[in-house]
Amino acid sequence: MSKPEKEIEKKYSHNRQQLAEFLKNLVIQIEAGEVTIGEERIQLPEDVMDVEYGFKIEKGKSEIEIEVKWKSK
Repeated sequence: MSKPEKEIEKKYSHNRQQLAEFLKNLVIQIEAGEVTIGEERIQLPEDVMDVEYGFKIEKGKSEIEIEVKWKSK
C-alpha cells in the first residue's frame, strides 16, 4: 500500500453530549462545503461523494466508522 500524499488524523475523547456537539459542528461545516481538521481546511465538492459506514465489535470494543471519499480535482 502506498503512503498517502497527505494525512491528518485527530483523536479526541468525548462523552455522549460532547460527541453530539462535535458531530453537529461537523454537519454545519459539511453544509458550508469546508471542513477544518487541525489547521487544515478541506474543501468538499458539490459532486457526489461516496459514503461508507458501519458498526463492529472487536476484542470487547465497539466502533462506528464513517468514511467519505471523492475524487480530488
